[in-house]
Amino acid sequence: MTAQSEIHFWHIPKTAGTSVAGLIRRAYPSEECLPAHTVRELVALPRERISHFRCYTGHFFSLLEPMVGRQLPTVTILRDPVEQTLSLLRHCQRYVPGAGRLAPLAARMLPFAWEKIPPWRGRLEKVWCSVLMNNFQTRVLGSDIVAPAKLGTDFYGLTYPFLEPSFCDPDANLDILFARAVRRLESMAVVGTTERLPETITLIFRLLGLPAPPAVPRENISPPRRKPSPEFLALIEAQNSYDRRLHQFAAELLGRQATAQPESDQ
Repeated sequence: MTAQSEIHFWHIPKTAGTSVAGLIRRAYPSEECLPAHTVRELVALPRERISHFRCYTGHFFSLLEPMVGRQLPTVTILRDPVEQTLSLLRHCQRYVPGAGRLAPLAARMLPFAWEKIPPWRGRLEKVWCSVLMNNFQTRVLGSDIVAPAKLGTDFYGLTYPFLEPSFCDPDANLDILFARAVRRLESMAVVGTTERLPETITLIFRLLGLPAPPAVPRENISPPRRKPSPEFLALIEAQNSYDRRLHQFAAELLGRQATAQPESDQ
């Protein structure tokens, strides 16, 4: 059996998206899956070729549909903001080619230095809290891509500098970004959460007209690290009030979608 619907999986980093993307792609013949995962890879493809696929999974964000030239049934997954932030920091602790070797070293030292060297806290928070620890999911869903031709890898090893300046602006109007993120979620076919992953996958595969797979593989798992102190966890929570609200909204949407699910699919 193959998927009946085309799909765009709006992959927010560190939300179990790699595992879900693998399941989605296996529902299509390989020739129907876009051979790209990042915006850099997307824009490297001939424009006329991009629109010929039916399965799009990756970190393409708002750029995909303008390049495809049509609206796509879109699905996404959000994660508890503290867990998503910790996973993102652990991801940055890996060495990423092209990002320089200081980035993973700095990421590994961040929780320890913040906890043990109080005079450094202000400087560390200025560097790390502005984006990676500050409502990252709201910024991703509320920002648009404005310069795909100017791609590069920033200090964190993440290829996101092509997003509009508000993504990286610590003083960005998060009320505006949050409102845009909410509208974007409301327009999607399925909105799920990492914490309710089996339920989310059931809804995604219902969209595809297929039975849900019996199990979800664990892929691209960040390596375990020393558990941060309660104070550091409290810092993350305080920095992510918009993501906390957005995650709650996603859970509400998921509940509505599950309630609307036909009994024959449950």
